[in-house]
Amino acid sequence: MLNTKPLFAKGVVLNRKMLTQSQFSQIQFSAVLNNYTMFYNVAKAVNFVDNATVQLSTDGVKLVVEDSKSVQATAYITKACFSEYKIAQPKRKLGVNEEADDNEVLTSFGLNLKVFTDCLSMFMDGDYDSSMKMLHKGEGAPLVVILDRRCEDNLITECSVKTMEALEILDFDSEEEKVCSKVSIKGQDFFALLSEMDRNSREIEVFLSPDSPHFKFSTYDELGSESSFEITNSSDMLISFHSTETTSHRYQFAHFKLVMKTLALASKIALRTNKEGLLGLQVMIENSDNSNIFVEYFVVPLCDGDADDSVVSCD
Repeated sequence: MLNTKPLFAKGVVLNRKMLTQSQFSQIQFSAVLNNYTMFYNVAKAVNFVDNATVQLSTDGVKLVVEDSKSVQATAYITKACFSEYKIAQPKRKLGVNEEADDNEVLTSFGLNLKVFTDCLSMFMDGDYDSSMKMLHKGEGAPLVVILDRRCEDNLITECSVKTMEALEILDFDSEEEKVCSKVSIKGQDFFALLSEMDRNSREIEVFLSPDSPHFKFSTYDELGSESSFEITNSSDMLISFHSTETTSHRYQFAHFKLVMKTLALASKIALRTNKEGLLGLQVMIENSDNSNIFVEYFVVPLCDGDADDSVVSCD
């Protein structure tokens, strides 16, 4: 462990047992968040299944979770959120006039999101700001996390979270030409409205139309009782409204409750749907340093005639 001394002295590695100097030279990804509170809140909000796929590109970090091929959430922490961000470029040789795509996934791996957020939670108590540094040296290596709480005691902890093979992720069809309706909504107003819905509902129906009523939510309980509310295209809640065709589809209300955890953090929400009823929700969340974190959801509609509690998709 003598090779770690220079790194240890410089404060790069705070525990000599975490990484040897040789290992540090092989690191393919490193990033620092000066304040990781919102990152933690977003990771907790999408942690509706234990395992996630982490995708790293030159433009930021994505956490992708999926449940029963019926609901998918992608938390996107842009490069602008980080004070430091370094990732190894692809080994493939680029053409003379070719540049690496910012959105190209350079590294991906599976991660137990619950274990990861449990590590982050250690410094989430109290009113102190804490920074986070992530290190990853490539396929099969753990994700090393260094947390630093800025306080009188100068508390620092280091975690090594095992990674696994990246999970298979569905590529939901979100081609622009197939979208029937697009709505931009003020986040907190929309969250307050949805919070008034009966949380014991079984299903929720989303109605969108170029004609009145333009935007309508209806919930149904186990006995089939209905409650609904309408939003006109001139509502102060809406930033913009565009619909070319009337659509009406039902979804499991349980999936909307998963989305609600993120909507509580939203400043703006973009909702869209297509003829098949695939519902897309992109949530913009303001980070502490004027950067933004985005969370995108895809929710698959219920098929006609679904009458049980199982999760059913219309593939």
